[in-house]
Amino acid sequence: MNFLTKEFIYRDRETFGVGSTDPHKPKKEEIIAYLGQMEIAATLGAVIVKTKAELDTVTDKPDYTPAIVGADPNQALSGYYQWLGNTWNYVRDLADSITRLINIGGTGNAITAELRLGVSLSAVELAFFVPAHNNTGAVTITVEGIEKSVRNGLGNELSEDDLQAGYPAMVAVFPGQDGYVLLNPANVEAVVLAAKQAAEEALSNLEAAVEQASELAFQRFNKLYLGSFNVNPSTDNQGGPLKDGMLCFHSVEKKMKVYSEDDSDWILATPDTSDFLNKANNLGDVSSKSAARSNLGLGALATSSKVGMNDLTDSSVSTGKLKSKAVTDPKLNSAKLNTLVSKPQVVALYSNIGDDASFNLTRSGATYTFGTPQPDTSYVVQVVGQRTTQGNLSYINIVGMNAKSKASFSLNGLRLNSAGSISGLSGGFDVIVYRVAS
Repeated sequence: MNFLTKEFIYRDRETFGVGSTDPHKPKKEEIIAYLGQMEIAATLGAVIVKTKAELDTVTDKPDYTPAIVGADPNQALSGYYQWLGNTWNYVRDLADSITRLINIGGTGNAITAELRLGVSLSAVELAFFVPAHNNTGAVTITVEGIEKSVRNGLGNELSEDDLQAGYPAMVAVFPGQDGYVLLNPANVEAVVLAAKQAAEEALSNLEAAVEQASELAFQRFNKLYLGSFNVNPSTDNQGGPLKDGMLCFHSVEKKMKVYSEDDSDWILATPDTSDFLNKANNLGDVSSKSAARSNLGLGALATSSKVGMNDLTDSSVSTGKLKSKAVTDPKLNSAKLNTLVSKPQVVALYSNIGDDASFNLTRSGATYTFGTPQPDTSYVVQVVGQRTTQGNLSYINIVGMNAKSKASFSLNGLRLNSAGSISGLSGGFDVIVYRVAS
């Protein structure tokens, strides 16, 4: 019951309205709570009734008079009201949205429960309780005569042992869902707990297995590696015979050794350092350099900084024309070829007469420009003739050169006529440029 009335407090039977139940004895806490309701109503001038229908019969109150509907069969109508505008206006629910269910009874699958005093079922959004029995399947809870189903978070009916006796359960009300939602299935937590315990046990077993494997690996390694000795050991660490592949460290020689049954002795596990060449010595630590050269087929020429003609014998050059330090064939004689170096070489030409041919030269007025600049200015320019149609030469040009560079040069000079007059240079010329190698 979420609201106290005199009919409920002083009812004849334990279950209100059911005459077959035991006689009811009024309880002090319910009487005190009921009188408290009356005191609050008297102090505030409030109207306290059981149902909304009773409240609607009260119409002679001033504006803002408060009222409480405490136990309407329709839980949505229970709550706080206020008189305003000639009507009772709903304000809010009666009590907190989180509560504990009490007087848990019924069976594991059909639970009965009650609300604490002053709590409205319509306001409850989260409730917790302690089941009296384990469930075996689908579950319902009847609170204050209102029965609702209980489902899991996926909307499915509960599985066996989702509710367990003595294990606190929490249910919630969500908009759009019919019934309660169980937030903490005990069976799931039991599965998680079992999994955790299994994981811890597996981890413990793994640690033991790792420890055992480590011990076994050490024992096997200890059979292979005997340790450090100042003399070669004659038995293994257990006094048994030495086997192929056993290792020890010779602390005096500072060397790792391996036992060989074929040799019946300890031999070096790695080559002696005296067998290696030190790169810092640049092959200076080779015991016999001449023997090394001979093994590589290098001979005495490997030590020479240069090779001259006297180092080559007739037997080393088989072709007749390359023997005896010289080339005898006239067509290949280097002495003859070398004489060509001092001969003048034509590097450019330009013609204004004849066929107007040109090579590596262009002309603009008196300036001639190389198509490919010369490497230096030591070239020589030769001027050849002048275009004429006269039978006898009646003039001659005295040609000079200036502005000589690697890229171009210019021609200038005088013209001497047969009649004795002197004028400026004119007419066309063939120009040839020579360069003599130094």
